[in-house]
Amino acid sequence: MFSSLNRNLRYLFILNIAFGFSVQLINPLFPLYLSEIGATAAQNARVISLGGLVATALMLPAGLYLDRIGRKKLLIGSSVINMIAMYLMSNATTWQQITPLFMIYSAIGALFMPARMSMITSNSELKDRASTFGIMNTAWPIAGVVSTLISGYMVEAVGWREVFIVGSIVNALSILPGLRIEKRKNYQPPRDTGFRDLFSREVGSVLLIFFIYGILLTTALGGINLIIPLYLESKFALSASQIALFFTAQSALNLVTQIPSGKIADRFGRKRTVLTLIGLLPFLYASWHFIGDWRLLLVVSTLSFGLWSMTWPATLSLLSGSVPSKLVGAAFGVNTTGNRLGFTIGPLIAGYFYVNYFDTAPFLVSGAICLVAVIFAFGLRDSVKE
Repeated sequence: MFSSLNRNLRYLFILNIAFGFSVQLINPLFPLYLSEIGATAAQNARVISLGGLVATALMLPAGLYLDRIGRKKLLIGSSVINMIAMYLMSNATTWQQITPLFMIYSAIGALFMPARMSMITSNSELKDRASTFGIMNTAWPIAGVVSTLISGYMVEAVGWREVFIVGSIVNALSILPGLRIEKRKNYQPPRDTGFRDLFSREVGSVLLIFFIYGILLTTALGGINLIIPLYLESKFALSASQIALFFTAQSALNLVTQIPSGKIADRFGRKRTVLTLIGLLPFLYASWHFIGDWRLLLVVSTLSFGLWSMTWPATLSLLSGSVPSKLVGAAFGVNTTGNRLGFTIGPLIAGYFYVNYFDTAPFLVSGAICLVAVIFAFGLRDSVKE
């Protein structure tokens, strides 16, 4: 499976597993942590959204300047800053103290994600790119299968401080494979970031569709990610380790589907693959309103995330093949900006409906938002097919 990856992608894969492990050790159950230290549902949403706002603001600059700064520097820098942020978070005792630290922690994705995606693009061929993204994307579920379960058990056994410390140690270890990544020989960083070219008619129209599509899907998902732990705890009185099963199951399915989804996209068409997969999401999100058994919701939650994650290789390949090669980093910056913006406003929207209406209202709203995303997905451009 990994024989098709070159040296840099193999070390990036190892770095990605370590980085993903530390992030998924914290993120899925983080709303429970905020509640534990005194945050209400509305304050919970505010903290998470502030973190997303900082990351959103940094995404485009990171994409534009990643070639000047260097992908290797951004990847290693992400691990260093994450290590420090998690250690400081281990000593926070109130949600007010944790807010600025979480904002720093959230901003790390703005450095890591564009550099990671750009490195994968530059080390793969267009015709096989979805398959390569599929292989590389398995790093996330490999990390997530065990990290969230470990987090759930540690929260119950020893507390959140130790969870943050473990995350900090893992980030320190992730620096080692980052140092093994080789710089491109005889490479001269471009003098022009390509910012003006982003607003040309052809490129701008393509990126606008990807931006809107991404922001809609992640708004729905970002809201769901906030509400699921709170809803399961209040509705079914589930423990942290039981709630962790929801996110572990998502990672397990993601691990199984990433490589096949990349191959399917390359064979049957990337746009067709995206449309087929996300077409079911509105109905799955809305079904939370009608299901009263948490075990069935575990299946629905896993399937929903699995369908969305299967679109990753196709979407990233569609984007990288739709813009000139010199604009790929900037295009990923625009795309991840939209995604992060969705993860920023999603919790605010979901928190508002959760507090002011009824507990399943956020799921119905997310279903409606996904339906609009399906409409915009028809505008995605498949340059390989064209």
